[in-house]
Amino acid sequence: MAPDEEAMRAAARELIAAGRSFLDAAEALLDDPIATERVVGIVSVIAQQAQRTAADAFKDMTRSSEGTDESP
Repeated sequence: MAPDEEAMRAAARELIAAGRSFLDAAEALLDDPIATERVVGIVSVIAQQAQRTAADAFKDMTRSSEGTDESP
């Protein structure tokens, strides 16, 4: 077996193991509604912060582009 093929097989096995771990974690969340609520709450806060950050960045970009226009 070629070294590249070995590396690809090892990577595929790692990916499969990660997938299994993810599914185990998802199953555990289904069995624990309190943990599910906590995870949803955390993801919600992160999403809201990301939205605010993106909106602020957009505003900053818009302001800076307005100031660089050189009109005669």
